[in-house]
Amino acid sequence: MDYLDDITDGEETRTHALRRILDQLAHSENPLLREMATAVQQGQLTLRQAATSPTYGTELTAPFQTFWNAYQKMTPEERKDLASRSRLPE
Repeated sequence: MDYLDDITDGEETRTHALRRILDQLAHSENPLLREMATAVQQGQLTLRQAATSPTYGTELTAPFQTFWNAYQKMTPEERKDLASRSRLPE
């Protein structure tokens, strides 16, 4: 079983996307995110544990909250455009 299967249900596209994100976080300027991503990649921590931990959870949710606030202000057309640009190649 892959270390991300509990989040992605084994869906290959989502697993690939999460691996890419973890790779980016492992090279982040943020030391907490680097530590968290490396721990997840090495199997010392699950992504669920990281997201729900007081230490890493705050670091992970802050950027999402910024995105969500901006997303809610977008028009339906802007949201559709964002979604079309964000799709992973198959």
